[in-house]
Amino acid sequence: MGGVIIYEPEEDSDVNEFPWTVTFEPSGGDEWDSFICGPYERDHAVALAEAVALDDAEGGVLAIVKPMLPALSAEDVTATIEELREEALAEEAEAEEGVNGTPVDFDDDLEEEEAEFAEPPSPEEIREGMARTYRRLLDLDAE
Repeated sequence: MGGVIIYEPEEDSDVNEFPWTVTFEPSGGDEWDSFICGPYERDHAVALAEAVALDDAEGGVLAIVKPMLPALSAEDVTATIEELREEALAEEAEAEEGVNGTPVDFDDDLEEEEAEFAEPPSPEEIREGMARTYRRLLDLDAE
Protein backbone atom coordinates (compact mmCIF):
# COMPACT_ATOMS: atom_id res chain seq x y z
CA MET A 1 0.00 0.00 0.00
CA GLY A 2 1.25 3.48 -0.87
CA GLY A 3 0.46 6.74 0.83
CA VAL A 4 -1.64 9.86 0.38
CA ILE A 5 -0.84 13.38 1.58
CA ILE A 6 -3.77 15.79 1.43
CA TYR A 7 -3.50 19.53 1.97
CA GLU A 8 -6.28 20.44 4.41
CA PRO A 9 -7.25 24.14 4.26
CA GLU A 10 -9.57 25.74 6.79
CA GLU A 11 -13.24 25.02 6.02
CA ASP A 12 -14.00 28.66 5.19
CA SER A 13 -10.84 29.20 3.13
CA ASP A 14 -11.09 30.43 -0.47
CA VAL A 15 -8.59 27.68 -1.32
CA ASN A 16 -11.41 25.15 -1.19
CA GLU A 17 -12.82 26.67 -4.38
CA PHE A 18 -9.54 26.40 -6.29
CA PRO A 19 -8.91 23.59 -8.74
CA TRP A 20 -6.96 20.69 -7.21
CA THR A 21 -4.12 18.56 -8.55
CA VAL A 22 -2.70 15.18 -7.64
CA THR A 23 1.03 14.57 -7.91
CA PHE A 24 1.94 10.91 -8.17
CA GLU A 25 5.50 10.12 -7.22
CA PRO A 26 7.57 7.07 -6.33
CA SER A 27 8.08 5.93 -2.76
CA GLY A 28 9.41 2.84 -1.05
CA GLY A 29 12.49 2.53 -3.25
CA ASP A 30 10.69 2.75 -6.59
CA GLU A 31 12.26 4.96 -9.24
CA TRP A 32 10.14 6.59 -11.94
CA ASP A 33 9.31 10.13 -12.98
CA SER A 34 6.59 11.85 -10.97
CA PHE A 35 3.68 13.48 -12.76
CA ILE A 36 0.77 15.80 -12.01
CA CYS A 37 -2.89 15.17 -12.89
CA GLY A 38 -5.74 17.65 -12.83
CA PRO A 39 -7.33 20.05 -12.43
CA TYR A 40 -10.06 18.39 -10.39
CA GLU A 41 -12.62 19.35 -7.83
CA ARG A 42 -11.19 18.59 -4.37
CA ASP A 43 -13.35 15.53 -3.65
CA HIS A 44 -12.46 14.00 -7.01
CA ALA A 45 -8.75 14.64 -6.45
CA VAL A 46 -8.84 12.97 -3.03
CA ALA A 47 -10.80 9.96 -4.29
CA LEU A 48 -8.48 9.49 -7.27
CA ALA A 49 -5.36 9.78 -5.10
CA GLU A 50 -6.68 7.23 -2.61
CA ALA A 51 -7.82 4.83 -5.32
CA VAL A 52 -4.39 4.78 -6.97
CA ALA A 53 -1.99 5.02 -4.03
CA LEU A 54 -3.86 2.89 -1.50
CA ASP A 55 -4.63 0.18 -4.03
CA ASP A 56 -1.03 -0.10 -5.27
CA ALA A 57 0.03 -3.68 -4.51
CA GLU A 58 3.74 -2.83 -4.66
CA GLY A 59 3.39 0.09 -2.24
CA GLY A 60 5.57 2.38 -4.29
CA VAL A 61 3.14 5.24 -5.02
CA LEU A 62 2.77 8.44 -3.04
CA ALA A 63 -0.10 10.73 -4.04
CA ILE A 64 -0.05 14.38 -2.97
CA VAL A 65 -3.30 16.36 -3.24
CA LYS A 66 -2.86 20.15 -3.41
CA PRO A 67 -4.80 23.19 -4.58
CA MET A 68 -3.75 24.92 -7.78
CA LEU A 69 -3.61 28.71 -7.64
CA PRO A 70 -5.18 30.09 -10.82
CA ALA A 71 -2.51 32.79 -11.25
CA LEU A 72 -2.76 34.87 -14.40
CA SER A 73 0.58 36.69 -14.22
CA ALA A 74 4.05 36.64 -12.70
CA GLU A 75 2.90 39.50 -10.47
CA ASP A 76 0.10 37.30 -9.08
CA VAL A 77 2.62 34.58 -8.23
CA THR A 78 5.07 37.06 -6.70
CA ALA A 79 2.33 38.65 -4.58
CA THR A 80 1.25 35.23 -3.32
CA ILE A 81 4.84 34.29 -2.42
CA GLU A 82 5.31 37.56 -0.52
CA GLU A 83 2.03 37.06 1.33
CA LEU A 84 3.02 33.52 2.34
CA ARG A 85 6.47 34.69 3.46
CA GLU A 86 4.90 37.38 5.65
CA GLU A 87 2.49 34.84 7.17
CA ALA A 88 5.38 32.45 7.89
CA LEU A 89 7.39 35.21 9.57
CA ALA A 90 4.39 36.22 11.68
CA GLU A 91 3.81 32.61 12.74
CA GLU A 92 7.49 32.18 13.57
CA ALA A 93 7.44 35.32 15.71
CA GLU A 94 4.41 34.00 17.61
CA ALA A 95 6.00 30.61 18.32
CA GLU A 96 7.14 30.63 21.94
CA GLU A 97 7.76 26.95 22.48
CA GLY A 98 10.80 25.26 21.01
CA VAL A 99 13.06 22.26 20.94
CA ASN A 100 16.82 22.89 20.85
CA GLY A 101 16.19 26.49 19.81
CA THR A 102 13.78 25.53 17.03
CA PRO A 103 10.24 26.94 17.25
CA VAL A 104 7.68 24.15 17.49
CA ASP A 105 3.91 24.46 17.52
CA PHE A 106 2.84 21.57 19.72
CA ASP A 107 -0.81 22.34 19.06
CA ASP A 108 -0.38 21.63 15.35
CA ASP A 109 0.04 17.87 15.55
CA LEU A 110 -0.02 15.83 12.40
CA GLU A 111 -3.00 13.55 12.33
CA GLU A 112 -2.96 10.22 10.63
CA GLU A 113 -6.39 9.29 9.45
CA GLU A 114 -7.63 5.98 8.20
CA ALA A 115 -8.54 6.48 4.58
CA GLU A 116 -12.16 6.08 3.63
CA PHE A 117 -11.55 3.97 0.58
CA ALA A 118 -14.44 4.78 -1.71
CA GLU A 119 -14.87 4.11 -5.37
CA PRO A 120 -12.98 6.65 -7.44
CA PRO A 121 -15.12 8.96 -9.55
CA SER A 122 -16.03 7.68 -12.99
CA PRO A 123 -14.48 9.28 -16.08
CA GLU A 124 -17.81 11.01 -16.71
CA GLU A 125 -17.86 12.47 -13.18
CA ILE A 126 -14.26 13.63 -13.64
CA ARG A 127 -15.13 15.32 -16.96
CA GLU A 128 -18.14 17.05 -15.38
CA GLY A 129 -15.99 18.23 -12.47
CA MET A 130 -13.31 19.50 -14.84
CA ALA A 131 -15.95 21.35 -16.85
CA ARG A 132 -17.24 23.02 -13.65
CA THR A 133 -13.66 23.92 -12.70
CA TYR A 134 -12.89 25.43 -16.11
CA ARG A 135 -16.18 27.37 -16.11
CA ARG A 136 -15.36 28.75 -12.67
CA LEU A 137 -11.78 29.64 -13.71
CA LEU A 138 -12.91 31.34 -16.88
CA ASP A 139 -15.97 32.84 -15.18
CA LEU A 140 -18.17 31.47 -17.97
CA ASP A 141 -21.24 31.13 -15.74
CA ALA A 142 -21.24 34.89 -15.06
CA GLU A 143 -22.10 35.75 -18.64
